[in-house]
Amino acid sequence: MAIFDSASIYIQSAASLQDKIVCLDNIIAALELEALDAAGNMGITEYQLDDGQTKIRTNYRSTTQIAAAIDDFERIKQRYVNRLNGHSFRLVDWYSNR
Repeated sequence: MAIFDSASIYIQSAASLQDKIVCLDNIIAALELEALDAAGNMGITEYQLDDGQTKIRTNYRSTTQIAAAIDDFERIKQRYVNRLNGHSFRLVDWYSNR
């Protein structure tokens, strides 16, 4: 079992973009569970990711900090997804679709 001191080290240990996205999904899922547990408790909270192969432990002081961390990890994950799939957009003629 690997024990990581931080989420960033855990993510950096991944070999491919797909693996990094999986790591981010694991971290986000652990943070969402902690946010549910901490919703009624404004004291110091902690989340722990332990999937049998990795272990990460981090402290947060409030649900606001947890929500901010989730948002940050979601943005990073979206960057990785964009790198993997390519970032594109589609123009739509609004008037012809009426």
